[in-house]
Amino acid sequence: MHKNFIKHITVLLIIFSNYSFGKEFNELFTIYTPFENSNNINTSINKSFNNMVYRVSGSKSPSNIWKIINSGSKRKDFINSYSIKNFNKKSYLEVKFNRYAVIDKFKELSIPIIGDSRPVILFLIKIESGSQTPYYLSGDSNNTIDKYLIDTLDEVSNERGIFLELPTFDLEDKSFLSNSSILLNSEEYLISKYQFDQHTSIKLTNLGINKWAFNGDIEGVVDGEKYFEDIKKMFVGHLESLIEESLKDLIIKTSTNFYIDISIEGIESYKDYLVAKEKLSKIASITSLDILNFKNNVIKYKVEVMGSSNTLINNLETNTFFEVLVYEPSKSVKLVLKND
Repeated sequence: MHKNFIKHITVLLIIFSNYSFGKEFNELFTIYTPFENSNNINTSINKSFNNMVYRVSGSKSPSNIWKIINSGSKRKDFINSYSIKNFNKKSYLEVKFNRYAVIDKFKELSIPIIGDSRPVILFLIKIESGSQTPYYLSGDSNNTIDKYLIDTLDEVSNERGIFLELPTFDLEDKSFLSNSSILLNSEEYLISKYQFDQHTSIKLTNLGINKWAFNGDIEGVVDGEKYFEDIKKMFVGHLESLIEESLKDLIIKTSTNFYIDISIEGIESYKDYLVAKEKLSKIASITSLDILNFKNNVIKYKVEVMGSSNTLINNLETNTFFEVLVYEPSKSVKLVLKND
């Protein structure tokens, strides 16, 4: 993460400098699938289930889906509800899956999981179309190539349950970007304004009719009548590579369990206690909590955890509810409850 946002954590034995930002993917177990008519509802439910498994496992391998089906479970066994929703004049099937039933099945079959806290990847994409001044792609860009890239980011973000974000420009940003000289690095300026775990820099240049070139973190040329499809294929390949890399340290091995003491500071009311317990319980790697003691606004738990202690710390660091103060590997973690 950019140095402006690095927080140093005091740790017994290990000093962490790779602070993670992350955000909670609030609808991790809710899937929206394009829906055309009621005759296709089972197909849409199956697609929704497959997408949910991809999200929660962090892997696009179909083997996890078949493990679940071959265990005797049906896709509908994991559904709380489904309904039709309309967004931007398009219909979607909203399927809400039962979080606890899904996690229990993953544990039963030793399928790895990834929790709700997901990395944020910032995309700095400079477009040189040849027909206008070069510009950075933002969420409100409306050229044809812009919309194509934005839709692709949205599609992959929803499919994988990860934050793939573009900058948004206010009047100050637009003024700076339009007047920046060779001495002022516009990319550094943009990076300094955002919090993220990783960023990627890409330039897409129009070289002629149906011909475009990627430079930067993607290198390649597409040429031909199907250049839109080729651009998407190259772009998605880059996205999948970034996602695999950003998720690898958050994967929880459900076949491994251990116990660790976790204490939480800043519990000043019964409400704080309830909030802390709820948020701690929501961390996917934690399977049980037993209170050891509560004094001086600090509550201490004996916690059963899936995976490794490093994975636990990575998941705690990417959540937005607690700050890690002290970590003694495989023994204890000291947290503080963040204020809203």
